[in-house]
Amino acid sequence: MHTTLNRAIFLDFDGVLFDTLHEVYAMTMIALGHSFRVQDLDFKSKHFIKFSQFRYLIGPAWNYYYLAQSIEKKTANPKLDLETEYKKLLARRKNLEHRSFEKSFFNTRKKLREKNHNQWLSLISPYNIVSELRGLISDFRNNFFLVTTRDRESVLELLNLNNLKFSESHIFTKMDYVYYNSKANIIQDLIGKHKIAQSIFIDDLEEHLEACRSIKNLLTIQAKWGYVVPSTKEDNSASLLQELEKFIQGENVQA
Repeated sequence: MHTTLNRAIFLDFDGVLFDTLHEVYAMTMIALGHSFRVQDLDFKSKHFIKFSQFRYLIGPAWNYYYLAQSIEKKTANPKLDLETEYKKLLARRKNLEHRSFEKSFFNTRKKLREKNHNQWLSLISPYNIVSELRGLISDFRNNFFLVTTRDRESVLELLNLNNLKFSESHIFTKMDYVYYNSKANIIQDLIGKHKIAQSIFIDDLEEHLEACRSIKNLLTIQAKWGYVVPSTKEDNSASLLQELEKFIQGENVQA
């Protein structure tokens, strides 16, 4: 039996709760063999800056493989439109190629977490909204869901370290995403199972939000402090938090 919920809030992880840009860049470069140690990476390089600027294109981790390729092509040919090239590479992708990268990406993260835990943690920082959300999630635990493409082990650890008390059964991670094939399918399924009357989905990735806009009685809101098109970036966390507080108390809100 699933608990019937009148209202629910679905949150993304990377780019909404945590800034993981340095971490995913390090995992990408090591998984590709471009570096062997985190301390050898230059987070002020043109390569990193370009990676940062186009992070908004990324959904699941295997996308980094094609972003890295696009940056290399752009470096070789400055006239190239990076986003267009990235989308071309995605369109003609080969599963064997990027699945091998993805496996290496997650293995790299696992090894770093196990062997140099403090260094791994130094690459990740919570956004300001986390300290404000902490109490709300604790008070309305049943109403919050986490929907992410990140691996479950690192998600649970970071939530625990930052005292974010999601119900474990309300946490949907990489394997769930693979099973359902999209965040939209996960959210649609949860709305049906819990008979959720009204809900909000907060993500930084426009592609995930767009896929959910046809879901009945679901309001989508972009976390503009996260990984978005640079020209649209702004910290709308304070106003969003106010809307969440009103929503969870039963008021109607607008995006």
